[in-house]
Amino acid sequence: MPSRRLQSAARRAPGVTTVTAGEPRVWWGPVWADPTPRTVVDLVAAETLTREVAGLLWALVARRASVAVVAGPSGAGKTTLLTALLDLLPPGTRRVYVRGGYEPFDFLGDPSVVPSESALLVNELSPHLPIYLWGPPVRRVLRLRRSGFALYATAHADDAAGLVRLIAGPPLRVPAVEVAAFDLVVGLAATIDPRGDVRREVAGVWALGQTAAGGVTVDALTGGPGGGPLAGGMAVASAMAERLCPDIRTTPALLEKEVAARAAMLVALAARGPMPLAEARAALAERHRVTPPHTGDPSTGGISEG
Repeated sequence: MPSRRLQSAARRAPGVTTVTAGEPRVWWGPVWADPTPRTVVDLVAAETLTREVAGLLWALVARRASVAVVAGPSGAGKTTLLTALLDLLPPGTRRVYVRGGYEPFDFLGDPSVVPSESALLVNELSPHLPIYLWGPPVRRVLRLRRSGFALYATAHADDAAGLVRLIAGPPLRVPAVEVAAFDLVVGLAATIDPRGDVRREVAGVWALGQTAAGGVTVDALTGGPGGGPLAGGMAVASAMAERLCPDIRTTPALLEKEVAARAAMLVALAARGPMPLAEARAALAERHRVTPPHTGDPSTGGISEG
């Protein structure tokens, strides 16, 4: 049972906020110390993400791909990774923090919240705490994807199939096809190295799709831990990219070039060493739009668009 202070904080948490206002504290769950957000640049430097996988995620999230970050154990870094991925959204995206069991969905009547320019953020899909989302509101949030919102959440699951079972199985029993409101599922693994330190790394990235029969498809976009994008996965990812952003022609070859350019930019930023959070986020925002062909110096965002 959460403390009264935690419940009070959840009730006070703003339903709608922006990047400049910052996320409500309950976004990070029942933590005792103030969290230290990290950027994708930090996670590449820490080898939680390979440069290629980070480049692929950047290319897709820049097109507003909806993402669920999953891991089996607590403390694997789900919220840390998800929060870092939010920096890759189009600059100016409105962030709507869904308040778990306290969410009245009053943001739906707010004319300043434009679905196609907004992202719904769920700190966790689980019944563990009232500040997490569970029960009928889960399906309501998933259905808001149809209105144009992008969706971002974490959950306890080992992989994409586990996420589908979590949401489509009892007690929620959401139709499996609706789980594909998430375009991507990113799986995290946490292991203990010989020195006793926790090593966190992305174990896989999967694309969810819908079938005409009302089912859901799961396609692996990357190899196992430390692996890069798969050749077949690039074809699935390019089709997703073109569906999300039809005004930009995207083929597997073009997406591969874009991913390489974004990966090079992340490596160049990581090579600068630790940066203040605001500076790193500004650098990512400046490099948001990248479409092939790519020329110029990736460390400065010198990208020429054709």
